Amino acid sequence: MKCINCGTDNNYKERITNSRHCKNCNHQFAFEPKLMYAVKFTDGFFAKLISDISANNSLKFTEKQLFYILNKRLLKKIPSYTSCLSSSLYFFGFIFAFIGVLFTRYTLGKVIIIIGMFMLLGGTATYNFENNQKIQKLIVTPEKFQEYLNRWQSINPIEGILTLSKQENLPNSINSDITAYSFDRVVVCDSAEVANLLIANNFHFENNSAVLSIDGYPENIFDTVMQMLRRNDDLKVYVLHDASPRGVSVVNTLSTNPNWFANTSNSNVTIYDLGLLPRQIFNNSNFFTQVSEEFAAQAKELSLDIKKDLTEDEIKWLEAGKYVELESFTPQKLLNVISQGISKSRQSVGSDSVVDYGSGGDFSGGSDACDITIFGDDCFG
Repeated sequence: MKCINCGTDNNYKERITNSRHCKNCNHQFAFEPKLMYAVKFTDGFFAKLISDISANNSLKFTEKQLFYILNKRLLKKIPSYTSCLSSSLYFFGFIFAFIGVLFTRYTLGKVIIIIGMFMLLGGTATYNFENNQKIQKLIVTPEKFQEYLNRWQSINPIEGILTLSKQENLPNSINSDITAYSFDRVVVCDSAEVANLLIANNFHFENNSAVLSIDGYPENIFDTVMQMLRRNDDLKVYVLHDASPRGVSVVNTLSTNPNWFANTSNSNVTIYDLGLLPRQIFNNSNFFTQVSEEFAAQAKELSLDIKKDLTEDEIKWLEAGKYVELESFTPQKLLNVISQGISKSRQSVGSDSVVDYGSGGDFSGGSDACDITIFGDDCFG
């Protein structure tokens, strides 16, 4: 295993002899694959995760984003049972069909062909079943991940990792000269963690955009920012949320809650739903889909006002307890989604227009309080 500090290769005996320190530079190894059971990975593997998720240390990221990328990379190393089964059925199906053709004059040959055809059909059915399930199992639990992360941080502190207690780039107040103005747009997230992520990566500065969460983050300047937003008669609101019961409820809250944009002087505000919506997940295996009984119960309690903007398939998907979190995507992906969503929304003319994302299942709808445009963003794929 190579030392991440100097690149020297240390075999297992050398690592143990040197108390898990590099024989060349004495840097300590965080992980010992030989002593790991359920999953095995090296320091170099974990360092590569951090480099990739941070775009070579240029972007900040959350703990949960690192948690997801670790599970995704480990999943790629473990072939699923159904994948092996479908591959085997395809292989033997072709073999049987080929042998059957050679002996097609005989009854046995015809039987072999039929068996081969059934194997091919079985392989196709197994493959389709696996794709339709699209439920990802966690290789590393949140608790185990926290152990790995604490171990790594004790030896190799991560500068770009975010927590809500570590709020970077957040002022305690806004200068009175600035509060006289407004923002061109606002991005509203369904979690404080994602809002903090965007702010920490300077999205608000680079896009002249306020960034808030539906639960009032950042608390110290939230009321002031809302006052500034209400001064803009042509405000554009971009919503970013999980594909979950709570997530799909955010747009409705913004358009009907007086604390947001219902019954306000700037009733011409336009709300763009960037997702994540269930329809953006259908037929796409790139998403880390999970299941929760709690979310299944929440989905069944969704109001008719929220359900009317969802398709029947989306409602069934949510009521099955399925969900995908925004933090399963890298910071770069989320920033790209918002930037491209803003760009595409400028092509929209009026509340009934649709922003075209190819196969995203686009549609638009309206509200008494404000114009709402909901579109599927293929950038998530």
